[in-house]
Order: sequence, then structure tokens, then C-alpha cells
Amino acid sequence: MSSLLSTRVGMRWIPGEKNEPTDTMVMNLGGWFIDLRIVKDNGSIDWAMAGQRQTLSEAPLTFKWTHWIDSRGSTEPDIGCFQPGSLATDSIETGSMVNPETGLLTPYEETWRSLVPVGRENFPKAWILRSEDGKTFLGKIGGNFIGLQGGEGPGSSLGFCATRESWDKTRNSWATLYQTGEWSGLESLPCMSSYFHGVKGRLEWEGTCKDGDTAEAFGKTYIVCAIEGLGKDTTNV
Repeated sequence: MSSLLSTRVGMRWIPGEKNEPTDTMVMNLGGWFIDLRIVKDNGSIDWAMAGQRQTLSEAPLTFKWTHWIDSRGSTEPDIGCFQPGSLATDSIETGSMVNPETGLLTPYEETWRSLVPVGRENFPKAWILRSEDGKTFLGKIGGNFIGLQGGEGPGSSLGFCATRESWDKTRNSWATLYQTGEWSGLESLPCMSSYFHGVKGRLEWEGTCKDGDTAEAFGKTYIVCAIEGLGKDTTNV
């Protein structure tokens, strides 16, 4: 899963059957990631996390994810290996992690699919920001936006909330797909639809900031984890 933007299309706990109970979007940019998995049936958070991604090996492609915030309270890094899937856009991740239903360390297999970001012509920059206290992460890749905010406890899991939005070209505005988690936290979690009604193009700070800079965005100060321009082919980084 080396794409800027991807979704999960199948998951199984080995030797179980594959299914996909979530609507998942993952952003990967410059060694940072944001991962939001929403339960399809009720719109609740299945799992949400953000932090740093490190490449451990190129063959096989192996990543380690360090969770700065985690809705399940997990602070242990994850490690997964990737192989090409049956489709050119797909990759298969394998590894072992704790099954939340059993509490046991269990081998798993996930199928990931690369996505082409919507709205690249209007939003040519991709970025991941984090708050100064490291408990809020915001990501935008083209016309796709995810915001995660934690609270107290392990992985900032208490009071966790999330939002996901997509640029609606027809309406010329940002559409909220999900707003879920601790409702009191959602009041302070930034989103594109609240701050930029009908605004297209580059945000003011996007033109001057680089990785590691601070940016005044959404009425607060954030650290720019990663920022880059979107080319014509954004399926791989």
C-alpha cells in the first residue's frame, strides 16, 4: 500500500472468510499516515489512527506504523508486508495483530486498493497537519479530507472523534461523509465544509510552507508533517 490514497476492499482473520465491514480511507504522505475506518452499518468508528510510517524493507515491501493517536488506545507499532494483488490497483497486506473480538494475536490478510484523488484540478496540494499537542491530525489529498482528534488516555483514545469530507464538484462545495465519535470533540475538530464554503484552490499557507513548518490554519497553529503537489499520476509515491 504505497499509494497516497487507498481504501480497503477485503479483510480476513486467518483462516476465516474475507469480508469488508468498513468504509476505509487511508492517506500516506511523506512518512506520515491518517487511517479512518467507519462501520458501514452504523457510521461509527471501527478504528482510527494517525502517526508515522517507516519503510523497513523494499523486498518484500514492509512498513511499520507508529500510532500517535489511536481510537482503540493501541500504542504498539504495527508491521505489515505487502505483495501485489490480482488487479494492478490492489495490494495484499499480511501480518499479525490483536483481534479485538478475541483479544488474541492473530494472523490477518487485508486487500488494499489505490484511489485517484478527486478534485485535483481545484486542490493541487496534498498535506498532513498535526496540532502542537499531537492529538489532532488533519489530512487533505486533492478533494479528500480526513480529520481525527483524540483526547486523554492511551493513544489519546478517550473522547476520540473523526470527520471525513469529499469535494462535490456539482455543488461546488465540500460534502460531509462522516462525523462520528465524541460529539463534544467534534465541535472543535476542523473541517473543510465549515471553514471554506465554496472556496476552491490553494489555501494561503500552502504556497509557502514546507515539511516541518508551522501553519496558521483553521484558526489555530499546526505543524506541517508533510506537504507536496499532486501530479497527474498520484497512485504511487
